[in-house]
Amino acid sequence: MRHIDPRATIALFGAILCWSAVPLFLKYFTGYIDGWTSNGIRYPFAAIILLPWILHEWRKGRLQRKIFRAAIVPAAINFVGQVLWAWTPYYIDPGLMAFLVRISILWAVLSSFVLFHDERRLIRNPVFWTGFILVVTGFVFMSFSGKIKASDTSTFLTGIILVFFAGIFWAGYQVSVRKYMSEIDSRTAFGVISSYTAVGLLLVMLLFGDYRDALEAPRSVQLLILLSGLIGITGAHTFFYVAVKRIGVAIASTSNLLSAFITAFFSFFLFNERLSPVQWIAGIGLVIGSLFLMRAQKSLINNEVDKIS
Repeated sequence: MRHIDPRATIALFGAILCWSAVPLFLKYFTGYIDGWTSNGIRYPFAAIILLPWILHEWRKGRLQRKIFRAAIVPAAINFVGQVLWAWTPYYIDPGLMAFLVRISILWAVLSSFVLFHDERRLIRNPVFWTGFILVVTGFVFMSFSGKIKASDTSTFLTGIILVFFAGIFWAGYQVSVRKYMSEIDSRTAFGVISSYTAVGLLLVMLLFGDYRDALEAPRSVQLLILLSGLIGITGAHTFFYVAVKRIGVAIASTSNLLSAFITAFFSFFLFNERLSPVQWIAGIGLVIGSLFLMRAQKSLINNEVDKIS
């Protein structure tokens, strides 16, 4: 009988809860600050918290120049994805955001087709096509089956477009990390990438945002902005890396899909967000489709390992 790993379990639940909270935080901040400012404060604060690890790696001589070069492309893609994600709650609600962004899993698999020749064999895998159909159908029905007032149509569509492209860039981020930084410790890789991303988000906040709104916001809101960076960026990734190290990326990534349901649950009470029955069915289908895609990709990797061994 396999024993439960308490540290892995705590880390996994910690990551799920941290990522569940992100859309809720971002939606709450829409009443006080713009998206540029939200990113420009949260991400640099999280990067500062990660700085001691980067300095530790530098003192140990493990922070080589090639790491900084390798991080440029993933950081640039992450930067765009973060901008799109931070602006999404100004147009749609957290629960919808949390479900729809799962389409990034589909984009990640499709991107792998382009960059990694071996993964193109997934096209012949029926599990892949089952996941593909479920994800696309779930995304479409969840996006357009809710009740929308005619006056809100433009705003709603803007939110759908933002989350759609945020999913594309997050998928690109995952694939680019795999391509450029696969041989680098994940904590070090994320620390360098987050530093680059933080500098970019800080600059665009100074250029386009109104950071004075953050200075004039209630003290409780200011603390929550910092706390959201600690929870949603530093905390989520730290917990996730611990979980991956102890139980593997497949279980950790699959379990993270639960965060969409948790976000939707709390959004109902905090923001009175009500998903229609069709949207719930579509959302569940989207998540199940994501599981199929992940299973198809995992089976391909396992087959490769078996061939090598």
